[in-house]
Amino acid sequence: MNEMELHAYGKLAQALAERAYQLAEGDLNADALASQFPNAPRPIFAHNDTFTSLALVLWPLGILRPLNPGPKGWASAFAFECSTEEAAQVAERNSQNGGPSLPELLEAFIDFFDSYGKDYHDFSSAIYVPFGRNGRMTQVLNALVPLGYVEKANEGYIWTDAEPVMRILYGFKGLSDPDAFDPRA
Repeated sequence: MNEMELHAYGKLAQALAERAYQLAEGDLNADALASQFPNAPRPIFAHNDTFTSLALVLWPLGILRPLNPGPKGWASAFAFECSTEEAAQVAERNSQNGGPSLPELLEAFIDFFDSYGKDYHDFSSAIYVPFGRNGRMTQVLNALVPLGYVEKANEGYIWTDAEPVMRILYGFKGLSDPDAFDPRA
């Protein structure tokens, strides 16, 4: 990865780590997790099917540490190995040690934040639809601009037709052929 890609990689990981931390802080099972792992730092991130994608990318980057690894190595509860402020640097440092590729991390980011819709994060996976006006994702989106993945517009940011963005976004639509539909329709 070049310097710009590595910077974007770190910002993507940091955004995912920040959200995982917020989810862990608000976990309704926090007391049960605390009693199950009394020596683990708080908060404890416990994934379910919705949040598996977070664990799949943050664990190999060394941002999460498994607390209950099973026989095949997988876990359902994790401790944070760094603060969310350090997550970008940790991800950059560990990017070559079995972590996800930049396209895989970008896919996890799009997939995760797209599930929230536009309400809080002002995020959209639709091409040609402006998003990101509320500033919550400015650092990540600004890091993606020099890579050509998004363009900054007066109305916010717009996904471009760059690879891997198109492959990821068309994959969400269940299409293998980008010419199969017009995303502006």
